[in-house]
Amino acid sequence: MVQTAIQLFTLADVDEPLPDIVARVGETTFDGVEFYDAHFDALADDETRSQTHTALEDGDLEVAGAHVSVDRLESGFEELVSICHEIGCSTLVIPTYEPEAFATREGVEGAADRIAGLAADLESHDIELLYHNHTFEFGSVDSEVAFERFVDHADGRFGFEPDVGLATHAGYDALALLEQVAGAAPIVHLTDTVPGEDEKLHADVGEGVVDIEACADRAAANGADWIVCENGRTTDALASLEHGSEAFAELRERASS
Repeated sequence: MVQTAIQLFTLADVDEPLPDIVARVGETTFDGVEFYDAHFDALADDETRSQTHTALEDGDLEVAGAHVSVDRLESGFEELVSICHEIGCSTLVIPTYEPEAFATREGVEGAADRIAGLAADLESHDIELLYHNHTFEFGSVDSEVAFERFVDHADGRFGFEPDVGLATHAGYDALALLEQVAGAAPIVHLTDTVPGEDEKLHADVGEGVVDIEACADRAAANGADWIVCENGRTTDALASLEHGSEAFAELRERASS
């Protein structure tokens, strides 16, 4: 059955310690959380890590994954692996990359090779590595969409976390994105957006133009384990948490029916 999670960047403006943030999510319908890069600073502290683990257990939450920059992954590999094992995180996600790399074929293929090398290193520690798209990957490179060349060159060496809202904002069809990575996307970011409005790069689901239900159906049909809520541009984080909890409970039921 497809499970639901919230990317905790949605709650970045909530001025509370990480364990308290996780506890808040535990009071919702979400099945899990997805951490983001800055959380590894907090989780490096033994007490915070222990309290976060307790909050996850008390809230009956799983760790869907964690976003981590490629630079942090390269420079702090052993520490990241240790933290992941302690908090029950078996999936790391590269959330973005240098946009200029996706401006040339050589840059696209170099990015894929770099990420593939890290994925191979993580595999020996039973951790999967995924790539999460932003918007810049959907420009044209040698008459081909850069992201499509990226997926082709990855050639199964790492997986993907498609963000349907960001792709839509860039003018790329959300369902086409899901088909592009079908079978290689255990986590899907079901986000909404309003193209042409930067402040609506992300929006609460139902407030933009993405057909979220169709994307949820396609994600489930393609074998996704998790559908993830995120609104990185929210002006009311707790309202977005409540709205997402309600909306994703319905999407989970729909995807599992």
